[in-house]
Amino acid sequence: MTSRTTRSQAGFTLLEVMVAFTIAALATAVLLRAGITGAGQDAEAARYQDAVARAQSRLASIGTLTPLHPETLSGDDGGGYHWTLAISLADTRPSLDLYNVTVTESFGPRHVSLSTQRLASGP
Repeated sequence: MTSRTTRSQAGFTLLEVMVAFTIAALATAVLLRAGITGAGQDAEAARYQDAVARAQSRLASIGTLTPLHPETLSGDDGGGYHWTLAISLADTRPSLDLYNVTVTESFGPRHVSLSTQRLASGP
């Protein structure tokens, strides 16, 4: 009986400790990778959100300060963003012109495009 009592109080074997350590290391690696991936996706979503806000701002200003006419413009928006504005005539009526307006904000290999139509006084 004494040998049985001593065996149960001896603690964990080396094999049990190594298995537990391996499982803990694998779980930590999986959680760390998930955290890093989530942080990367969060940064990418923030870039998309910023690009949409920049495109909406540029789109809102079209036709308010200058008359509309068909053209394509582009430029640097700072912070790694580049914009392209395309205005084309969609339809003409005796006193009104309808224009298609598209703004594209690009950042690296990705881009966001917003389109609308605007009315302007005809000639």
